[in-house]
Amino acid sequence: MNYDQIYYVMVPSYSDENEFIHVAPTEQTGNRRFHYRELIYGEPPVNFVLNDAVDSNVTSPMYFCKPSIIVSEELGRLLEDTVYGGKLYPASLSNDNTAFDGYLLINIYEELDCWCRKESVYKQKDPDYYPRVYQYRIDSKVIEKIDEEKRLVFRMGGSDLSPVIFHEKVKNIVEKENG
Repeated sequence: MNYDQIYYVMVPSYSDENEFIHVAPTEQTGNRRFHYRELIYGEPPVNFVLNDAVDSNVTSPMYFCKPSIIVSEELGRLLEDTVYGGKLYPASLSNDNTAFDGYLLINIYEELDCWCRKESVYKQKDPDYYPRVYQYRIDSKVIEKIDEEKRLVFRMGGSDLSPVIFHEKVKNIVEKENG
């Protein structure tokens, strides 16, 4: 199977009204290193600050705090048990005007190194650092060892940027939720 046609690097869409939305962790949340450490259930939710371009009338089912992704609880219910090396963790979003509850952080703490070194396009200037990958090709021998439903969302390992990857099933759900 050609997995390159069914997996997508998730990045914000800058072609719509969300272009001016910025999300940043609070200092306390940032100190928890949520981008790459497992968050423990029972500890406080992670908190993020949205800029004032967002109000209670304009919300989104997905926000980016690169490289992490925050999703609505509704979208999160659809993603339950699909995150390889991670989980959904309670999150809150707020700005000076409004608090937005009902969000979850996709907390990915284990990467999946499944890109094919022979077919991907990348540069590696120094062997002591991860390479910069410009075009990923999925290594079928690695990906097929994991049940599809357990790898619908994952963070690519073995590269310097470690993007979050969505299976087309999840991509289609996200597109439907975003209208």
